[in-house]
Amino acid sequence: MRLARFSDNWNKVKTKEELLEMLKRYRGILNNSMAEYLNSLIELEFSVVKDYIDSNDRKMLSELDIYKKVAIYNIYNRAISLFNNIDAPVKITGNDEGFESLDISLKVNDEKCIKLFDFSYAEGRSWEFKIPSEYKTMRIGGINIYQTLESKELRETELNRIMDRLELLYDQKNPYPSPRKKIGGPGVQWRIEHQEEIARYENMFNELDSKKDLTDEEKVQIEVTNKVHDLILEDYGLTDESFEEKPAISLKYSTSKLQKTLVKSQPNLTCD
Repeated sequence: MRLARFSDNWNKVKTKEELLEMLKRYRGILNNSMAEYLNSLIELEFSVVKDYIDSNDRKMLSELDIYKKVAIYNIYNRAISLFNNIDAPVKITGNDEGFESLDISLKVNDEKCIKLFDFSYAEGRSWEFKIPSEYKTMRIGGINIYQTLESKELRETELNRIMDRLELLYDQKNPYPSPRKKIGGPGVQWRIEHQEEIARYENMFNELDSKKDLTDEEKVQIEVTNKVHDLILEDYGLTDESFEEKPAISLKYSTSKLQKTLVKSQPNLTCD
């Protein structure tokens, strides 16, 4: 038995029939070219991310509720269609399981999956953003595309990054005074978390430093993730030059990882 995760008002991806019916009501306020553009997105003829209209028309459309619903439908269903045609075992989790997202992973074995793609279109909970529960943003969502690379240069960069972080951790002193008669306290908690972080980085360093040759499993990961990466960029009309590197900040620790974000602006949509 599957428990419902959201109420009946959760942000479920609209069906093709619902969107076509909605488009009929908008035809009185949209010019023919904009109406046909939305119809083509519903028919999944091309990706909404691709530049088929100019930025002014896209900005105008992004103010309309139908555009957001059509864009979510288009991104969600084109991704499923693309991955269904990939000659590799993939796991797809999304709307049918009650999630406001689409997560697609490569099934390496019965216990391990590697992320290939995810698309989150959740509105965000009112308690997170301190906004009225009935308020709806025009945010379409965020897309993450994952790629596994073989690179000696990146390996050396990551080793140096880990060593730099370890040096800082080794030099850090507990900012809280040691309690004399009281057990526990912020000083003890700081020391536990500090030791855990040191151990985590030491394990990362040892694992990476001992890694000389790729396993057959890793070769498959590289092949599939690169194939998928190229297919998605082609579908979106993007290239590697469309992205720039930026640090990703952990909520608990100030750490970075290799992450690139889309330079080209799309209203209310991000691609990483």
